[in-house]
Amino acid sequence: MQPQRFQPTLAVAVALGVTALGLMDSRAQARNPYIVVDANQKKILIENDADRRLAIASLTKIATALVALDWIYSQNIDKNSLMVVPASAVALGGANPFGLQPGDQISIRDALYAALMASDNVCAQTVADHVGRQMMARVGGRDPVRVFVDQMNALAHALGMTKTKFTNPHGLDHQGPIGLSTPRDLARLMIYGLRNPSYNFIIAQSTREVTFLRGGQPRSFNVTNTNKLLGQYGVDGGKTGSTQKAGDCLITTARKPDRFVPINATQKRRIAYRLVTVVLASPDRFGQTAGLIQQGWNAYESWIAGGMLIKAPGELLTVAN
Repeated sequence: MQPQRFQPTLAVAVALGVTALGLMDSRAQARNPYIVVDANQKKILIENDADRRLAIASLTKIATALVALDWIYSQNIDKNSLMVVPASAVALGGANPFGLQPGDQISIRDALYAALMASDNVCAQTVADHVGRQMMARVGGRDPVRVFVDQMNALAHALGMTKTKFTNPHGLDHQGPIGLSTPRDLARLMIYGLRNPSYNFIIAQSTREVTFLRGGQPRSFNVTNTNKLLGQYGVDGGKTGSTQKAGDCLITTARKPDRFVPINATQKRRIAYRLVTVVLASPDRFGQTAGLIQQGWNAYESWIAGGMLIKAPGELLTVAN
């Protein structure tokens, strides 16, 4: 049974240092699933095995952040409000770059920076626990993280991510059921995220200072974005993921300056340039993505030159508005 999803609008999902990268050739790219999509017109430019379901590791945290952001906006919650790190978060294992301990306090804002930029599992779990407890007042339930994950899956359902199943808010897959998705579904999720200014801002940051409290005393750390392509090839955001079962995964967004193409003697059409690229189980996620971005721009230019014609419905990625 599909979990109940409170949704006055989809925008409120729950109303409650690489300097030189070798570009992989097409033969290497064909070994794993990927997709390149124009984020504005939703034109699918390049794809390979894009509906194959695989473990997605920390790409999961994109959905975690978007559900949390939709919730705090819908409830008018201050992103600087503090959360308490639960014992369940520290018991996860995996990335905990700040050495957070149960009882530490961190703001929602800084936890989202850590989760999206540094792939911090403890912060992702803390967000889910904290927001999930608030959601429980609306939907009931006994496990706040389970309630939160239900809303991640409700968002996926609303976006048409029919081959996606989230099982936790962090993407670790060494215990319990494994979360699965596809490049096509994850492109839908990323395009939805690009509509959120806060999400856009976070994933575009190369470094950020974050602070947490231990015993009432502040401790500050610099977070470095794990997306090594940031600032290269027009890349202005994204998320990395890596586990033994998922392999190396990467989602990126890339931009070029918009163009104005003449329609007739007096009118011009604005052409926006932004790509979303998803690679799963990649043998070289950064090199492969760099190559796909360049191929994607070439495919996009060819499509524009041909009149931006759509010959079949499958050429466009459907994403709910």
